[in-house]
Amino acid sequence: MSLDQSLFSLLNRGVGNPLFDAIMPTLTNLHKQVWFLVPALLACGWALWKGGRRGRVWVVCALLAVGASDLCAHRLFKEVLPRDRPCHRVGAEGAMAFPQTRLVGECPGSKSFPSNHAANMAALGGVGVWMTAGRKRWLWLLIPLIIGYTRIYLGYHYPSDVLGGWILGGILATLFYFVLRPLLPKPPALPRES
Repeated sequence: MSLDQSLFSLLNRGVGNPLFDAIMPTLTNLHKQVWFLVPALLACGWALWKGGRRGRVWVVCALLAVGASDLCAHRLFKEVLPRDRPCHRVGAEGAMAFPQTRLVGECPGSKSFPSNHAANMAALGGVGVWMTAGRKRWLWLLIPLIIGYTRIYLGYHYPSDVLGGWILGGILATLFYFVLRPLLPKPPALPRES
């Protein structure tokens, strides 16, 4: 058994419990939850309307990074590196690609590497880290960490799929931040000492 499969077993089967079985499907699909989507869209609208140039650059950077990560993960990498998900059923008898998989819900139909959810949330979290000042900026990393873990827990992805998604999303967040950074307002100059 490879390190990836051993880690998958630990994170997928080793901590399986009824509470996580109930919570993880909702967390992994926050983008489909009306109670989450409406406030998120309102926050984006407010940032575009009242957030000034910084707010508009933040929203545009996040949309570009997430859109590019989704497109690259799904249309490029999954086509070039067609890896089966651990929950994918193979053969006439319907055994899973990784037989020890503990599947919660239904196995998604697309390929496994990289995780789109992990890539998209790393892109969003990465933009948040770049655009937020101070120590609290690192809280943005909780988004990809939590969503990435849900993908493993539910039996949809191996840890390397999630790691690959995080790397892709982080690279694209950094790229779009540095491309759009010249559009940000300049910080006020510090007073000169006499």
